[in-house]
Amino acid sequence: MRPLGGAVRRALQALHFDAEVERATALGAWPDAIASILGPAAREIRAIRVDLETLVVLVPDTGWAGEIRLREREIVAALRASAPRCGVTRLRCAPANERGR
Repeated sequence: MRPLGGAVRRALQALHFDAEVERATALGAWPDAIASILGPAAREIRAIRVDLETLVVLVPDTGWAGEIRLREREIVAALRASAPRCGVTRLRCAPANERGR
């Protein structure tokens, strides 16, 4: 009997979902990555989805959005250190109040 993990991996690859699974790792890595760069208060900034190579994050105000834009390279590097195969190269901020925070 072969391990189930290998079968699942092969099925994901056959269905071309393996890249989606890798991109989703960015969502789990986000809280620690953002806190490591902008401090613990930045944990209120939530990652909600990955669109191709762009991670979309909800920000509570324009101050946080500006800080993320200024430090995007640094934040993406921290994110990729935690989730190296996520494929994220850019961040996009969206106002949290539009999603009913």
